[in-house]
Amino acid sequence: MNEKILPLFTEEKTIKKIQNKLPKLFQIAELESQRAGKVGMEVGSIRERIIVSLLVYKFGERNVETEIPITEPEVDVKLFGDSISIKTKTGNSYTGVKLIWTVDAENAVEFQNTYKPSCDIIFVKINWGSKGGLFYIPLEIQLEVFQLLGRENYIKLPSKGTKRILNLMHLKDGLTYGIKNKFI
Repeated sequence: MNEKILPLFTEEKTIKKIQNKLPKLFQIAELESQRAGKVGMEVGSIRERIIVSLLVYKFGERNVETEIPITEPEVDVKLFGDSISIKTKTGNSYTGVKLIWTVDAENAVEFQNTYKPSCDIIFVKINWGSKGGLFYIPLEIQLEVFQLLGRENYIKLPSKGTKRILNLMHLKDGLTYGIKNKFI
């Protein structure tokens, strides 16, 4: 676990700023990515950049590496040299968080058969009109939940729609496990 990230979740002043600014910034992201009244897929990339900006603001440019090759399957940013994946989800459920988009269904199946968590996750739960949250899920917790559930139950191809996406199925289990064991 990257202990250096903890001030983001423990310093009262930082928490207040996040609670005040993040919803406003995410609302702007949704407005910017709307077409014909529907929020487009690019909202995820915009939200990701907002979180990266938060990390740069809090920890300084020299501690946040943003030049990550597009070929890196999970890594969105590095903080103090540690890889982090940024995930966001709108709504009140924790299921269906997109783990990866692939080129085609064949690559999705291959990824599903070889996947193992490889970096920490910053997860942002957006629940307009209700409680959301900003969570840090260390790699160690993900690996324990992955081991407990097995690959088939940890990630899944969606049953409907495009078969190029893999969903992280048990993010809530990881959060619950981490909180119960005081890792999050």
